[in-house]
Amino acid sequence: MNKTFLRYSSIRGYTARIFLFLVVVLFSSFTPMSVERIMMSMKSQSLHKGKVVNVDAELYYDQLTGSLITRYIQPAGQVLKTNDKGELSIYNEKENTVTYRQGAEYSTESNMVLFFLQGKIQDLGLSDFGFQLMSTKFEEDMVITEWFPPAELFHLFNRIEMVHKDFVPIYIAYYDARRNLAKKVFYSQYEYLEDVSFPTLVTEFNYVGNDSIINRIRFSEIKTNQQAVSSWFDYTIPEDAQLKR
Repeated sequence: MNKTFLRYSSIRGYTARIFLFLVVVLFSSFTPMSVERIMMSMKSQSLHKGKVVNVDAELYYDQLTGSLITRYIQPAGQVLKTNDKGELSIYNEKENTVTYRQGAEYSTESNMVLFFLQGKIQDLGLSDFGFQLMSTKFEEDMVITEWFPPAELFHLFNRIEMVHKDFVPIYIAYYDARRNLAKKVFYSQYEYLEDVSFPTLVTEFNYVGNDSIINRIRFSEIKTNQQAVSSWFDYTIPEDAQLKR
């Protein structure tokens, strides 16, 4: 077997892997959302300068209305309600007060959970925000892509790097405008919900100067569609809640 044939075989194998990856990306980007309703428990643990902060919450998302309800168990007494229009309501049960906010950053359309449920595993919604694919390369069984930000985000990002394995994202890195690593996120312990893959463990490393903040988010007790039954899906903030500015 000559060297030319070996080189050709290697190139052909590499091309086949690229083709397979692009086919998966193409079809996943047009996958209809099979999870129309979901409820789950969320446990978040943040570590910063030796201090640990624990947060327990329950999430209720309805795709039909675009509404996401977050009920905090610990610390108790707060309910967040947002929708796909970016309208956020923060209700304090103890004080019976409500605060309103509005902005694209509050929209359920930009929520990490929703990207997975919509099957947007090829870019986790980056293309929706105007990011452009810069490069694609393979290392062993991983696919590494780099994404270039739109002009309006130049002041925040230099680029974003994403790593896929077995066609699901396992790692994403954000580089700030000075090309410094600002944040790393690892996705693991995937489960199948209907016909979509969903990570039940998300680990974040946020870099602030010479320090870092570590967040670990774990999802459990996940129920979808007909199994997702709760009065919290229809939750409304009490009419007598006092407006807090």
